[in-house]
Amino acid sequence: MTDSLFARAQLAIEESQKLRSERQRFNDVLDEEVCRLRRAMYDSASARSEIKAHRDNQE
Repeated sequence: MTDSLFARAQLAIEESQKLRSERQRFNDVLDEEVCRLRRAMYDSASARSEIKAHRDNQE
C-alpha cells in the first residue's frame, strides 16, 4: 500500500514539475510577444509623430 501511494505521489510530483516548466515556457513566450507588441506600438507612434511633424512643416 505504501509503495503504491509513494508511486502516485512521485508521479504527481513529476507531473507538477512538467507543468511548471511548461508554464514557464509559455510565460517566456508571452513576455517576448509583449515586448514585440510594445516595440511595434512605439514604432507606430513615432512614425505618426514624424508624419504629423512633416505635414505641419509643409503648412
